[in-house]
Amino acid sequence: MNFFDRAETNEEKAARQGGAVSQIDTTEKLSEAPESGSSLFALCGLGVAGIVMLGWICALAWIAWRLVDWLLF
Repeated sequence: MNFFDRAETNEEKAARQGGAVSQIDTTEKLSEAPESGSSLFALCGLGVAGIVMLGWICALAWIAWRLVDWLLF
């Protein structure tokens, strides 16, 4: 594999193919970046889910510890 080949642009591809336009060519603008509020909301949701998950794991560990203590003593 040769990693040092120059990248080919859409115009070069079209010229090589006899002027045919690629289907991936577009003239419309790309959409703007999403607002930071929605990603902040998702990040807070993941944080809350992580805290709940840790709480659930601690509760299961505490129940297991109490069960082992009850069975052994």
